[in-house]
Amino acid sequence: MGIHNLPKSYKGFTLLELLISMTIVAVIVVIIFGALRVSVRAWEKGESDIERQQRYRIVLNLINRQMSSIYLKKVKKEDKQELVLKGTPESFEFVSNVSLLPDNDYGMVFAKYDISETEDGTKRLTLFEKNLVFFNEKSSFTDIDPDEFYEMIPSAEQISFEYFNVLEPEDFREWQDNWSPEDQQQPPLAIRISIVPEADMAPVVIIAPINQESDENASL
Repeated sequence: MGIHNLPKSYKGFTLLELLISMTIVAVIVVIIFGALRVSVRAWEKGESDIERQQRYRIVLNLINRQMSSIYLKKVKKEDKQELVLKGTPESFEFVSNVSLLPDNDYGMVFAKYDISETEDGTKRLTLFEKNLVFFNEKSSFTDIDPDEFYEMIPSAEQISFEYFNVLEPEDFREWQDNWSPEDQQQPPLAIRISIVPEADMAPVVIIAPINQESDENASL
């Protein structure tokens, strides 16, 4: 009895049917593994974003603590008095009763935060801090060696400072980009720092209220 005379129940798959079945199985396996790979990458990115935002919040909370203790009185230098509280969207400098660096564990410090651009086009936040007792008549608040800055946030899509002001006489309040002691008679009510980790992410924001009360003038 030839193979063509076998009952249909005894006939196997043809080579073409087997190839088609194997191809379908391979496509299904590729789709499943592709979906798993995409899911794993999305999970890893989510975990990385959460960790980065938590790190930013820790740094910002420390900055908030220092800025909330800003010393508002003028600092005596030689026979002059300087109100050391200046700000732009890319930098902010002031005198504070709180130090963030281990080298300055007593007294008031001069602090300057600076936002600069990295080689890959992102932004980074650095801090210069020095105890006031180490300033003398020849010291300057402006001439600072770039190597003396400490890196606070190495990379972010965007970082900026803003200053909350009350405009007279309407008592109108607004956030503004710059703060100069030559133009402002009073310190800002608060400082806002915004950090956008990546272009498609929501900003991490802190607002540091400024205590409008202070003690006597400090001197160098």
